[in-house]
Amino acid sequence: MRKIPVFTLIAILLLGGGYFYYQHVSSKVDITFNFNVTKVNAEKNTISGTIDGAGDTVVTLPVTKDILSSVKKGSHYNIEATFYNKKQVAEKTEKKLEGPFWSNENNKGLLANKVKVENLESITNQ
Repeated sequence: MRKIPVFTLIAILLLGGGYFYYQHVSSKVDITFNFNVTKVNAEKNTISGTIDGAGDTVVTLPVTKDILSSVKKGSHYNIEATFYNKKQVAEKTEKKLEGPFWSNENNKGLLANKVKVENLESITNQ
């Protein structure tokens, strides 16, 4: 029986690891949307509200304490968020989604995956 060189094993591990890393990165979704805050939960560090163009669907987003301190109920914000689109929305939930925002399949992952809010900017009426 021939021995497999150590270099070959290391190369196979690196190629396999690179492939799985590439698959993970390729599922990353960066999304920007306008959000109307209807509820602020300081205990759980979350905000809830509706997205412009997404009908009446209420979305709950986790935020950091710094962001939470600047959020006011009833205000309008521009949000930049990131999530990895690993899980799919249940068909029952998907049928209830209305509006042009949900026509993009990647946007639906916002409801089923762990979301990280990168930036939140207040929209002011001028």
